[in-house]
Amino acid sequence: MTATASRDRSWTCERCGVAIRYLPGHEPSGPPTGWSVGDRGTHCLLCRRELAAQAAFEGGGPGLDLAARAKLRAKGRIEFEVERAPARTNGEIAKSLGCSVQAVLKARRRLEDAGRG
Repeated sequence: MTATASRDRSWTCERCGVAIRYLPGHEPSGPPTGWSVGDRGTHCLLCRRELAAQAAFEGGGPGLDLAARAKLRAKGRIEFEVERAPARTNGEIAKSLGCSVQAVLKARRRLEDAGRG
């Protein structure tokens, strides 16, 4: 367990502060589903998606208009989700992110072409 995963069977996201607590007798074998624990800290799935969106946005360079920034952030979220759970269908990923199936399919193809998918 990490500093944010205390001995009282709870986990706290370092970015947003959401906490997960387990009932006595239901001790976790690791972090909650979708959470990550690593060098960058302990993060819930929502924050992991937002961190991926932010990384994609920062890679876009200066001078982008609002629409281009929004596209970059969406692209980062979708690619993160495809890499996180490649076995999920395009429809499942689209529904979880509130985007189109076509956007997920394009991201999956981009990742495959780049050797990441």
